[in-house]
Amino acid sequence: MKDWDGLELAQRHPAWAKACFGIRGTATNHFMGEGWWAWVIPLKDGDFSIGVVFDQRFVTWPEGGSVGQRPKDFLCRHPAGREILEQATWIEDDVHWRRNLAYKVSTRSGDGFVLTGDAAGFMDPFYSLGMDWLTFTTMRAVDLIAAQQTGKPLAAEIERYNRDFEVSYDRWFDAIYRDKNSYFGEYDLMRLAFLMDLGFYYLGVAAQPYRRGESALRESVFTTAPSIPFFHLMRTYNRRFAAIARQRQRRGATGRLNTGRRFLFGGFTFSLWSGRHLVVALASWGWLELTEGWRSWWRTSESKCPTAILPSMVGKS
Repeated sequence: MKDWDGLELAQRHPAWAKACFGIRGTATNHFMGEGWWAWVIPLKDGDFSIGVVFDQRFVTWPEGGSVGQRPKDFLCRHPAGREILEQATWIEDDVHWRRNLAYKVSTRSGDGFVLTGDAAGFMDPFYSLGMDWLTFTTMRAVDLIAAQQTGKPLAAEIERYNRDFEVSYDRWFDAIYRDKNSYFGEYDLMRLAFLMDLGFYYLGVAAQPYRRGESALRESVFTTAPSIPFFHLMRTYNRRFAAIARQRQRRGATGRLNTGRRFLFGGFTFSLWSGRHLVVALASWGWLELTEGWRSWWRTSESKCPTAILPSMVGKS
């Protein structure tokens, strides 16, 4: 792979090089397009982990070539992907293909067993929330095991574990992931979704263990009374952005607001002052609805189709 911060790219694309004052090459970078996203993660030995996640409703995967050649051909359709990956090679024995990995199980705990992490369900690698799901399920699983060791009755706690994480999974998926692939290729929609997804999650979920201690890790996401209004809000704007993107697709207006756009964001902290970014984003969403969203206010939602999670590729730099 080419060096993200190297002289060659800086000379050919000076505006792009000057826009970032950090080091891109040691960070996780992403490419996005209509119905898909990809990650590029540097590894300690100089290789890179590269993976593509796409929605089969929007993306036609390349047919020809090897399993390693196809993701490279696909990513080279993207201008930045082509610049970075055109000379890259892949490790033939370390290219993997998976399909339809989003799943959940009907029973996560029972007589003598309890499931945690990916064994209890998988949503999507976007936002890397797998470790959070693992933490919440494991904390509650430890409590179940400790209770079993002391001889306490478990029936009620097992029922609660299954109920809470069933509700948590469904709401988590609906609030953040359902049909998000519809607007991955729309800069303005993803910018607002990124701000609100990250802000609400950071202030409402990630901050709680720091404020309230270990007890917060025993509360499944979106199952407590204070969290339910935020679940409905997040599900609503995610659905609306997907509907707006579909309306753009019907009008042949996809990606028209992408060219030359760049969003640099300093991030959130656990301070309530960080909430100002959410206020601005919510106001921008309201304006978007008035200026464009009205086109899709009375349309019924299209049928859903499961997300496909496809090749993970590691290539030599």
